[in-house]
Amino acid sequence: MSKLYIIFLTLFLLYGCYDDKGNYDYKSLDSLLITLPSKTYSCLFGEKLQISPTIETTIPETDLIYEWEFYGKDGDNYWSRYFPVYKGKELDYTCLYNDTLLPGEGTYSLRLNVTQNSTGRHFYSEVVSVKLDFQLSHIGAMVLHGDGISSDIGIVVADEFQIVKPESSVIPEVYPHFYSNANAGERIDGRGQWIIQNCTKSSYRYPENIFVIAATDKGAVLAHSKSLLNNGSWNDLFNGGLNQGKPENVVINSMSFMAFDGGDVFKKTSTEVLFAVPLYATADYEYDFDPRILPFSHHTYKDVLRALLFDRAKRGFVAIIGSAGLNSFNKFLELDATVGAGRVNIPFNPGDMKADLIHMDLGGLGDHVLAVMKNDGGEYFMVEMDVSVKTAPETPKFKYDLMHVEDVKNNRVIDWAFGSTFMNMCYFATSEGVYRFSVDNGKTIRPEPLMTANNAKVRFEGNITMMKILKPDIFSGNNNDVYYKSNVEMVVGTYGGTSGSGILYSIELDPLSGRVLLVREYTGFDEICDVNIKGY
Repeated sequence: MSKLYIIFLTLFLLYGCYDDKGNYDYKSLDSLLITLPSKTYSCLFGEKLQISPTIETTIPETDLIYEWEFYGKDGDNYWSRYFPVYKGKELDYTCLYNDTLLPGEGTYSLRLNVTQNSTGRHFYSEVVSVKLDFQLSHIGAMVLHGDGISSDIGIVVADEFQIVKPESSVIPEVYPHFYSNANAGERIDGRGQWIIQNCTKSSYRYPENIFVIAATDKGAVLAHSKSLLNNGSWNDLFNGGLNQGKPENVVINSMSFMAFDGGDVFKKTSTEVLFAVPLYATADYEYDFDPRILPFSHHTYKDVLRALLFDRAKRGFVAIIGSAGLNSFNKFLELDATVGAGRVNIPFNPGDMKADLIHMDLGGLGDHVLAVMKNDGGEYFMVEMDVSVKTAPETPKFKYDLMHVEDVKNNRVIDWAFGSTFMNMCYFATSEGVYRFSVDNGKTIRPEPLMTANNAKVRFEGNITMMKILKPDIFSGNNNDVYYKSNVEMVVGTYGGTSGSGILYSIELDPLSGRVLLVREYTGFDEICDVNIKGY
């Protein structure tokens, strides 16, 4: 054992005294730091995206290669990665629509890749976001107007037509012929009827499915929501051959929207591109629903009544029931107030009106609905219903005669409008003026001309062609903002008989008195048929 110890000790001493003559010259590698001016950028397709980076390094400039890279797919690749789109230190890149790499509006990731040519080393900037849009959107009022043969869509950008109240005043801009200017002068065939934008709470995630839909007596067209470029016809919303091609209405329902087509009812979510088979087909069921559906956000009828419709065949009101709201468009309750009424003296039976529906909306007291009707004898009347009660016999409240009103009696009324939850926000329009009235526990209706808060009559230039209170079912952006002037913004359209003589009157209403607080005018239109809010 002692001999082995001596041997190992000798070897250790010899190794420790060995002089390493090797050449180990370790070199410190140069570093490179990239700083970009911002973390977020916005650009329109067709415009240049320009970014100037700051580079800190001791590496010679001649030894560096600069490439800007977008993250995505390119060509037939099935996976996503960073693809170079521009060579050069200063980015000066025209963002063009690409079916794969930049396939549409959205937010994309971009970085700068700097390569040291001599060593092959890569240096990357932080990843920044680039929001690409086809066109900046004009948020405002969409105005459907025309000459009776063809129609156009105008846009009015103003404070009162923004979704949320602007922090600073918006300079008013009027584009009477926005649609035709965007489509090389092409107009929409037919006389205008209604216009809407199908923007739900989740639509901003799927902007390719958002359209402006403008209906005329000849059909309906789809327009790109920002540019208003023609995107096809009404039938392009449906799987081929499954709809009748008769546009009647579009109803926004939070996360989805519904389309009424020839009596059939279709439903799709924001994620779906096309409507499939009808949710409700008139030919398969006993109802023929009027396209004016009235959804309720509050709980009624023991938390089961979700919306109100009118059956054109039976001429009676029908409720949608169920906990899922409009998503349960197969559970109906006929509002037959004679069933279980007992000793309750009902002023009318909502389930059997023996009349046609002219106009329906929330109005009168809270949770009440007002409906203007016309019977077979040509007589007009209005009914008031309470949709917050527990049973059908409690629904009908009052029936109001309208034939003592001269304008009604002589068929001069062209539009009706009701303000929600306030009994004195009731209006009708003739070609000559707008009139306000109250619904007060069945008392006789006494209309008066539309007046300001200072008792001055509101006067209009030209013949009135439409009147409504804006209550758009529309949402905008990630915050799901709703229209801040809903229920208090009235619009009135007038026409002087010549091209460009149409005027849009913007009228702010006092929700308590129903009187006018402010009037603005926007000119340059033809005969105005409908107005709605454009939120995207």
